[in-house]
Amino acid sequence: MANALLNPSVSVAFTGHRFISFEKQTELRKQLRRIIIEQYKQGMTNFFCGMAIGFDLLAAEIVLSLKESCPSLNLVAVIPFREQAEKWNSQHQARYRAVLDKADKVFVLSENYYNGCLLRRNDFMLAHVCRLISYFDGESKGGTYYTFQKAKSKGFPIINLYR
Repeated sequence: MANALLNPSVSVAFTGHRFISFEKQTELRKQLRRIIIEQYKQGMTNFFCGMAIGFDLLAAEIVLSLKESCPSLNLVAVIPFREQAEKWNSQHQARYRAVLDKADKVFVLSENYYNGCLLRRNDFMLAHVCRLISYFDGESKGGTYYTFQKAKSKGFPIINLYR
């Protein structure tokens, strides 16, 4: 199964901003659900998530909620360093642990934090997928920008749900 989870031709990554205004979350959940189902119907079975607060956790939760109706759907959690969630508030930590407990595969890329480890996580995801689903506001800074631009340079189809 591990090899099937690393097959880029059937894999999609998520990237997006940490903060999503409360007013936009309900609509974004609906859009994500629709897009993930569309991607699944096109043969995409593996969804890679960097497990950050915000868009990542939201997307991961939706993938998990669809597993019953989409039985071949897999969530691949890619953690940049083991203690990623250590300084988060208790609510975010609980969501993080709940997602990790149900993920089909978890990759921990480093035992410890180091400068650049978040970008290496994004590189790892892009090395194992062929498409990107994003929540990117167009600002030329940060990890979402980095990942969006790298996917674009690779010629990946990109769906941007930011509005």
